Amino acid sequence: MTIFDGETYEAILERMLARIPSDFDKREGSVIYDMIAPAALELAQTYAEMDNVLDLGFADSAYGEYLDRKVAEQGMTRKEAVKSTGILTFYGLEGTDIPADTRVSTVDGIYFVTTETVTITNGVAKAEAEAEVGGADGNVGVGEITDLDDSDIDGLTSVNNDVEFTGGFDEESDELLYTRYQEHVSRPITSGNKYQYESWAKEVNGIYDAKCYPLWNGPGTVKVVLVNEDKRSPSQSVITAAETYIESVRPIGADVTVLGVSEIPIDVTAKLTLVDGASIDDVTGLIISNIDTYLKTVAFEQTTVRYSQIGNAILDAEGVVDYADLKVNGSVGNIITASDEVPFVGAVVVTQN
Repeated sequence: MTIFDGETYEAILERMLARIPSDFDKREGSVIYDMIAPAALELAQTYAEMDNVLDLGFADSAYGEYLDRKVAEQGMTRKEAVKSTGILTFYGLEGTDIPADTRVSTVDGIYFVTTETVTITNGVAKAEAEAEVGGADGNVGVGEITDLDDSDIDGLTSVNNDVEFTGGFDEESDELLYTRYQEHVSRPITSGNKYQYESWAKEVNGIYDAKCYPLWNGPGTVKVVLVNEDKRSPSQSVITAAETYIESVRPIGADVTVLGVSEIPIDVTAKLTLVDGASIDDVTGLIISNIDTYLKTVAFEQTTVRYSQIGNAILDAEGVVDYADLKVNGSVGNIITASDEVPFVGAVVVTQN
C-alpha cells in the first residue's frame, strides 16, 4: 500500500470528466473524452513515478545507486568486489618471456592476468596473477586454470595453477549493505564501544559479521572475533586486513586482539532406510547439503546445534524414508558451542539398513 495507490488512470479520468458540465457529450469516443484521456494517463504515470521516488528516499526500500546515496549520509560506502590472487605456472621453451597482463582462463571462462613479467627457466616460470574482475567466482581450485586463450606468445606451451586462487569477494549486496546501515543507525556506536569495533570490522572486505568482547583479558583489552559470508573463519589475509584497519581507527590505549572465529566440526553418523532405487552416495550428498544449510542459520547467531534439526535435515533429503542410531559428535543430544565458535559440517557417515 502506497500513498498514491488510488491515483489510477480510471480514477483520474473520472474526476476530470466530472468537472465537465453534464450537458456536454462525455461518452467514450467523444471529443472531450478523447482530449482528456491522454492527460489522465500521463498523470497516472506521474503518480506512479512519485511512489517510486518516495520508496527510493528510504533505506529499507532503496536499491543499487540509490541505497549507496542513502547510506552515504551516514558516512558509509558499499564494499567493492575484490579480485582473487594466486600463482600461475607456465611451461615452454627456455628463455621465453611472459609479460605482465598475460591473459589465461579456466575452461569455464573465468579469466586471470599476470601481474609481473617472468622468464621461463628450465622449462618453467611462476608468476603472480589476479582475476580479471573482482568476485568470488575467481576463487578457483588447484589445476583449474589451463587455457592460454588469446596468449600468442611464441614458445609458451601450457599453463596451470599449483595452488588455489583465493581472496576474491563479491561486491556487497543491497541486503548486506542495508543490514550494516541499520545496525549503524540503530546501535549506539560511539567512542570505541563494542558496537563501533564490530562496525569497523564489518567495513573490511571479506568480513560478514563480527563480535566484540570488551575487557576479555583484563582492563584495556578488546577481542574482536570475525566470520566470513560462509559462516566460517576468514582467511589470514582478511583477518590481518581487519586488524590493520581497526588499529588505524581505534582509541589510543586499547589492546586489541583480532581473531577468526573458532570452528567446531559437527560429525554425523546414522543408519538409513531408503526408497527403492535410491543411491546412498546421492543421498549422502543431499544430507550434507541440508546439514550445511541448517548450521549456517545458527552459526554466530545461536550456541545450540539441535539434535532434532540434524534429524530433520536427514529426513528432508530426497530418497530417505527413515533413520536410526543417529549420533551427533558421538552422542544423542544437542551440541553446545561458545559464542565465539561456529559449527560446520564434519564427517557425515551414513549407511543403508
